[in-house]
Amino acid sequence: MPDVTECSDGYVPPPRTGPSPFEAVDINVIAELPAGSEVKGIVPHGSSFWTQTARLSTTLSDGTLKYWFLKVAEGDNGMGMMRGEFESMSLLYSLTPEFVPKPHAWGTYKTLSQFHFFLCDFHDMTEELPEIDSFTSKLAILHKASIPLSPGKFGFPVPTHMGFTAQDNTWCDTWEEFYHQGMVRMLEREAAVHGTSAELDALVEQLYEKVIPRLLRPLTILNSITPVLIHGDLWYGNCCTDNATGKPIVFDACVFWAHNEYEIGTWRALRYRFGKSYIKAYQRHFAISAPEEDHDDRNALYSIRFDLHSSIAYSSSLRFRRDVMKTMEQLIAKYPKGFEGWEEEYRITHGGHPMDQLPEE
Repeated sequence: MPDVTECSDGYVPPPRTGPSPFEAVDINVIAELPAGSEVKGIVPHGSSFWTQTARLSTTLSDGTLKYWFLKVAEGDNGMGMMRGEFESMSLLYSLTPEFVPKPHAWGTYKTLSQFHFFLCDFHDMTEELPEIDSFTSKLAILHKASIPLSPGKFGFPVPTHMGFTAQDNTWCDTWEEFYHQGMVRMLEREAAVHGTSAELDALVEQLYEKVIPRLLRPLTILNSITPVLIHGDLWYGNCCTDNATGKPIVFDACVFWAHNEYEIGTWRALRYRFGKSYIKAYQRHFAISAPEEDHDDRNALYSIRFDLHSSIAYSSSLRFRRDVMKTMEQLIAKYPKGFEGWEEEYRITHGGHPMDQLPEE
């Protein structure tokens, strides 16, 4: 698993104190193993700021050696994290089982009840980015496979966590409403970490009034998107290549039903290593939503959410807040007329109001 410190801008989490969740295998974890399994050992594996992770070794009833990946988080928020990850990975696995480790269970320790766990299959993985075409085509397959199950609205039945931060997954009928709702929640969390900023507040006001309606409302008016299931946090630390199969694999999901292009918003930042080549490769497998000419600015808008999450997570640095503000400034400067500006452009280009162009139901 890649070193998570590479994109944290020098953040160092406080040292962990108290008992280790891996001194022994908890009875409630053992209860989730197949009948007849025998535990052989457990060792820490991987790196994470927000959880503790280990590889669990067992033999099955037929004598086969079987490894498991065990993730543990602490407290009430940790319980939500483990539940959200189990629900996320279970739904992803049901759609593309070759693309995610098989999830098995989540629960709470019997002996140390402050610990909550998520258990899934163990995969030996490289630390390199997955091959570009294989990865982006598989991601597009996942998104398309979810369309027949689409609820027709945006959100998810339970909160899911990006890192330790709970996302507001309350159902919304439009993507514009859902994205706005999520931004409100994350900006509140970010202000709680770094304090309020009059300059940021002024930018946010314009983002809400001008930029979000301008870039997201046309998606609804042109009826160009269907909610798809997204992984939700596809940075380089959450995807690798499976050494056994040579195929890409993703993990640490925090899913919700979204505009598919939101998934690749995190790839815009250079610190996440993907960049424009991966974005363009994905677009070869999943067509750009109309209006197509807005796709790069939508990508910039979506990247703000991921930078906000980083600002919340890495409390010792204001770098990510500065990134957020810079992107906001650029989009506000480009769209001073907001949605009304798009309506004017549409009339000139298409000879009528956009609502008049919609097909009758």
